Amino acid sequence: MPILKTFCPWITPKTIPDFNDPLPAVRGFFDHYRTWIDNSQQTVVAFATGNGDHVLNYRGAAGMDDTFDWARHNAHNANDAGRLRHNLEWLKRCRDGGEVSFIPALSGPSFILSEQAMNYRKLAGIYQAFREEAQRQGVNLRVLEYLEPGPEFCECVWKARHPEALGAADSPNSATVLDVTAALNKDDVAYAAYPEGIAAGTVAGDFVAAQTAAFTADMNLDGVFLGNQFGLVGFWHPDNAPPATPQRREGVKHFFHNLRKAMGSKLVYWMDTYWPADVEMDKWSMSLENYGQFDAVMVSNFSVITERTQIEPNVRSRARVAAQLGGRPDTLFSVDFVDPWYWYRVYLDERKNYLFQHSVYQRVGTLCQGVSFFANDTFGQWVMPDPLAQTWDAIKKAHE
Repeated sequence: MPILKTFCPWITPKTIPDFNDPLPAVRGFFDHYRTWIDNSQQTVVAFATGNGDHVLNYRGAAGMDDTFDWARHNAHNANDAGRLRHNLEWLKRCRDGGEVSFIPALSGPSFILSEQAMNYRKLAGIYQAFREEAQRQGVNLRVLEYLEPGPEFCECVWKARHPEALGAADSPNSATVLDVTAALNKDDVAYAAYPEGIAAGTVAGDFVAAQTAAFTADMNLDGVFLGNQFGLVGFWHPDNAPPATPQRREGVKHFFHNLRKAMGSKLVYWMDTYWPADVEMDKWSMSLENYGQFDAVMVSNFSVITERTQIEPNVRSRARVAAQLGGRPDTLFSVDFVDPWYWYRVYLDERKNYLFQHSVYQRVGTLCQGVSFFANDTFGQWVMPDPLAQTWDAIKKAHE
């Protein structure tokens, strides 16, 4: 019998050396992660093309040959001047200064990994290669696209076009993060879900929901993975959340329910705040019934951000929520090896946290329905065999 219900690897285009012929790289994924795939009821690939701006900017079938930036950077900076500034800071602090932990040491220098051009037609071919190889191998596969609320990883076109949608004035660190409760300015650009453009006053979350549904339908995807607490502005710590007013709570609720309506039976996965559900409800204007709109919630354990003391309470809070909502949503435990957008390697650079995740899983793994992790590093390489095997052994032991 499979040990896990869901294996949810995140994969980026860096793993594919030729966008016109993705099948060899896709087969490499299935070969490399054979143990995880064979011991899971389903494999749900979270394909992280960029930061999701290409989803928001998608104009429909007529735009299949439109090119867009993708997550081809390490430590993305908007331009050459930004890269120079970042790299000077990195050199001063990490090479000359000897800093070996935290940022910028863990992020590494800023550089571009690939000059391949991406368009929607090539991206559709990559999705299709995953589906065809899974069918050939008899693997129960779902493919999701990643949607990020901020500007990380690559250039933003839609978010730059709509600065009024970014950030809540009363949240100290959300100036570049999409606020689903914001009202949009008039926009005459044609989008897949809004072919006549966006009317002034359209709620940002309504646009996101409709546009995401249109993109996933056109691309024959199984759903969307909402990253970095999408919908809840104020990253990483409860003190950064805007006041939980009735208006904001209702706006957040409207977004998640409207997204579920737009997506229908497709999958909606959500990456949490790194904090337990009761904290999200108290501080981030979340509501219990919102969790019922998700098929799965990933408990975020990434070592460069997480409060270690919150990992176990977070998992247990997800189990309580699911019990109140009739078993929905599933809980995915995230483990940490590498990062697709920064060069640190957790099992080497943050080994204490890497092993701590294993120990926590021993206690709470049976409360979870799956495991999720970044399946490739910033260089486009799969996770190295030794740490991968060590982690699988810890997962297996928890379920024996």
